[in-house]
Amino acid sequence: MSKKKVHILGICGTFMGGLALLAKEKGLEVTGCDTNFYPPMSDHLQDMGIEIMEGFDISDLPEADEFVVGNSMSRGNSAVEYLLSNRLNIISGPDWLYKNVLKDKQVIAVSGTHGKTTTTAMISWILQDQGIDVGYLIAGKPKNFQKSAKFGKSNIFVVEADEYDTAFFDKRSKFIHYRPETLIINNLEFDHGDIFPDITFIYREFHHLLRSLSSDAKIIYPSDDENIKKVIEMGCWSDLITYDLQGKEANSINLSEGQKDLVYKLGETLGELDWDFLGEHNARNAMSAVLAVQQYGISLDASLKSLITFKGVAKRQDTLLDTNELILIEDFAHHPTAIRSTLNGVKKRYPQSRLIAAIELRSNTMKSGHHDNSLTESVVDADMVFWRSEDEQQAKKLTTENPSKFFQISDVDIFVEDFEALSKEGDILLVMSNGDFSDLSNKVIERFMNE
Repeated sequence: MSKKKVHILGICGTFMGGLALLAKEKGLEVTGCDTNFYPPMSDHLQDMGIEIMEGFDISDLPEADEFVVGNSMSRGNSAVEYLLSNRLNIISGPDWLYKNVLKDKQVIAVSGTHGKTTTTAMISWILQDQGIDVGYLIAGKPKNFQKSAKFGKSNIFVVEADEYDTAFFDKRSKFIHYRPETLIINNLEFDHGDIFPDITFIYREFHHLLRSLSSDAKIIYPSDDENIKKVIEMGCWSDLITYDLQGKEANSINLSEGQKDLVYKLGETLGELDWDFLGEHNARNAMSAVLAVQQYGISLDASLKSLITFKGVAKRQDTLLDTNELILIEDFAHHPTAIRSTLNGVKKRYPQSRLIAAIELRSNTMKSGHHDNSLTESVVDADMVFWRSEDEQQAKKLTTENPSKFFQISDVDIFVEDFEALSKEGDILLVMSNGDFSDLSNKVIERFMNE
């Protein structure tokens, strides 16, 4: 009997690439097509022996039992039009994931505006480190694992649950398909301005998610997030597990001025976490992870021991260079709140160093200018800020807000040359983008290492 064949359109995205890895692990014959081939996903797919066609030419489309369509695909694309005209079997990525993986698993879904990838990786690592062969799908490159997705032998599966839409033919949020047993909502702010007119539309998507949960499902969230409270107030039929930073809740985090996070829950069990990750947001991510795995029998002490060996995710507070001359850190930050939190954490860790931020406005919401006012306020802890945007007028406008502190990057190569001249021994360069920033980090590192 021949293997079932699956062809994935938009295979090189982190989510769709993860589906390809899962499909291959299940024994399916997997191929795909895309236009942008970037590591680490391109390396993952190649290592798994998955054939990738460049572009969406209909002459390259193979025969397949299913065509899994990524949400980057739109009407007018030649491959999409061919599939529709020939009434071939198409399915969205999230729907495929549920039908082929999640429906037979106990699902832990991690949602929210910030911290999804890191928290998903934390939970997966704790369970793996505690001897559970967990399945996971992480939209990033987790440093504790060789791959970003794995089917796993246990009945637990951890998935990053995105509120972005599912496909051109299904405009619901991806996470509506996942039916989790345990749901984390890390935080909730306005984002994805290209598909959501305002935050009330995001409330509605999360409300639909809550309506899909069973009465014995668990929802974990911080009680101090007013936007999450509004979603809960719209209707909730599942068990709520909350935490805070003030000690008013049974589950709470006591943040010290240093790098130790005293995490305690149920008012009785105390545990101290001493690690290298910066900022309040990572302390919160850890609490979400600890509470999630507690539902599956992992104690606080065991969780914290595993978190000490958590290595993080590429491009999430990722220290790429650490010398006396320069420390270079990459971060995925795609929203003013995340930028503020990361800068604050780095400044607290290195209070005597000059902190220089290079920020690429790449997400649709950031490029729209919606966050411009918040952006200038989010960088208060930086000593110098270099802005880059596809819309050069946007970057130029930001620089006028504070000409002595804000500067524009028009050309990355020129910035790298200029940076070498303006940098001082002991500087911190924080490179922030949800893209590749034209390889800025590696270019800076190469220049400094070749001095």
